[in-house]
Amino acid sequence: MLSLLPTFISQLHTDSLAANCRRLVIVEGDLRWATQISQLFSEHYSAMLWAGEDAPESMLQCFFKTAKKWLGQETDCIAINAHHGINANVIGALSGTIKGGGVMLLLLPLGWKSDTNISPFMKRLSLLCSDPDVITLSQDTSISVFKPWIHQSHNSINFISSAPRFCLTQQQEHAVDAIIKVAVGHRKRPLVLSADRGRGKSSALGIAAAELMLTRKMKIAVTSPSFACASTVFSHAQQRLVDADTTHPHRLLCQGSELHFIAQDVICDVADKYDFILVDEAAAIPGDTLIALLSRHNRLVFATTIHGYEGTGRGFEIKFKQALNRKMPQWKALHIEQPIRWQVNDPLEQWVFNALLLNAEYSTIETLPDASISYELVTKSELVANKNLLSQIVGLLIHAHYQTSPNDVQQLLDDANQHVLIARTEQHVIGCCLLVKEGGFDDDLAQAVMLGHRRIKGHLLAQSIAAHLGLKAAAKQSCYRILRIAVLPALHRQRIGQQLLSFAEKYALSCGVDYIGTSFGASDELVNFWHNAGFTSIRLGINKDAASGLHSLLCVKAFNPNCYDSWFNDAALLFSASFSAQRVEQFQQLAPELFLRLYKNRKSLSIDYQLPEPFIQSQLKGFCFGALGYDYVVASIETKLSSYLLSDDCTRNEELFFVIAKVMQRQSWTDVISTFKFTGRKQAENILRQFVSENLI
Repeated sequence: MLSLLPTFISQLHTDSLAANCRRLVIVEGDLRWATQISQLFSEHYSAMLWAGEDAPESMLQCFFKTAKKWLGQETDCIAINAHHGINANVIGALSGTIKGGGVMLLLLPLGWKSDTNISPFMKRLSLLCSDPDVITLSQDTSISVFKPWIHQSHNSINFISSAPRFCLTQQQEHAVDAIIKVAVGHRKRPLVLSADRGRGKSSALGIAAAELMLTRKMKIAVTSPSFACASTVFSHAQQRLVDADTTHPHRLLCQGSELHFIAQDVICDVADKYDFILVDEAAAIPGDTLIALLSRHNRLVFATTIHGYEGTGRGFEIKFKQALNRKMPQWKALHIEQPIRWQVNDPLEQWVFNALLLNAEYSTIETLPDASISYELVTKSELVANKNLLSQIVGLLIHAHYQTSPNDVQQLLDDANQHVLIARTEQHVIGCCLLVKEGGFDDDLAQAVMLGHRRIKGHLLAQSIAAHLGLKAAAKQSCYRILRIAVLPALHRQRIGQQLLSFAEKYALSCGVDYIGTSFGASDELVNFWHNAGFTSIRLGINKDAASGLHSLLCVKAFNPNCYDSWFNDAALLFSASFSAQRVEQFQQLAPELFLRLYKNRKSLSIDYQLPEPFIQSQLKGFCFGALGYDYVVASIETKLSSYLLSDDCTRNEELFFVIAKVMQRQSWTDVISTFKFTGRKQAENILRQFVSENLI
């Protein structure tokens, strides 16, 4: 067989180049044989990459954990070693780097399809490998003639490649125009440029940057997850800037203009030093960084991959566009549909989309039909067998959550401790809840976790209570953590989420766990949802989550009465005490609406400085009449305000939120004047006096 392979590979290479398509080749056999096959392919492809362990010395190696660094780069052949396990994110990330005419080799053990221990995810892949466009080379069979790929679409690429830009499609030309308009047109009109991989959005950024640098003096910043991800931007800019100075690392200088790569973690700090900012692979950058940029610069372009390896493109669009609508409502959107690096309906792209469910869509139902809603547990075998069911679930999760990735889909299918509950009406999945079992440690392990000596993969909730709160009893008990819960957007506020959560609680109880809990990015609306469901807040993370830009909150509900005495009551009391102590430091900038929601915790106690009530009233009246300044009465105001916030008389409004920010969180006068749009300190103090007079005396 090996003697026939060079001719086979040559024919495959020629056919793929002629069709400008990419192919998937399954290589079934022992690793030594698969390595030989890969080396034969490397003789026909100049840019060969080996992903995973056991790379031959002749090949460039990429470990699974560093696959993300290859975003934005190009290869023509990749061998993915799946003999030690497969990683869905790696397939998604690296497949997008392969140029038209290239191949992806997926190295798998012989007989992997018939293995009785095959995982559900691999079982699903085995079904997809029967696609006629997938080529299989097996160690125990003779080589078969592959089927040449015949392009079925009438929407072929119409290359234009006209000087001086040399854009390859009309859509890319329009993208360059739109990027330039952001730089030279009206301020505060950012562009969101979206596309699937291989559509030329990064090269459009580079072409536009070069044109701007040649026609005016500009300092342009580029940021992305890494410089490697932005390399396409720089290479396309450099092609057009023939006289550019390239001696400085990560920087191009030309005719007094500059194109400079800035790391994502510092871009906000230096944004005001640049005339124009380009953000590439925006969906892979923390959401709070992107939102902060909107407050620090007026000329911004955000380029993002829709069906990217991380699967966050649509989630990014939904979440980030909400911030754009608030801060810069005149923003523009442009989508590039036509591929450049490969042909329309490319067989590898189609296979990857199907395998990783990157194109999964949720149900489009807009109103509830007359049919009743059923709440069900879905088994792993059902998910593999029912493609429509799996697609609806994954589509809903992608829409609802910012960072749903192919690895999440793999875990959904393979993790025996993860359970999928759905709300369904007729054939429509309208809600989904994911549970994972945690805890149940023995005393020694729970002690080691509490002391920080051990960290067990998973078990986020149980470990956090033990390690961060010092309550090891929670790690010894068993629990279900709610990973995700989502309802179709069109059906929000119809109590479907609460009913699904109630079903999840009943299921958890039936499995004999001691408590149930969740961790999520805390917002006023979400905290209200969980508190209304009877969950209690027990820990608020000090640092904001990188993706959501929010503090992570742990909420729990105890089932077993033993929870209350062993750790639950202590956890709730500690949260209230810690939150009160941290409110003027760690949580000083927390949104006042969220502050109020968390402060009204069931264990919260009002602040008491032991000041006599008559004296407090005298101080407050003196403040309201202008005889005493704020700085002299703040302790008295805080004492009464604390009791008011915990009372049933407390009414949520902008005036109250201002008073919380100033008195409870000790935000500066400058900050509250800016946030609440006061004309100055005098107006702010007058509103504070009026509030005290009407509510605290």
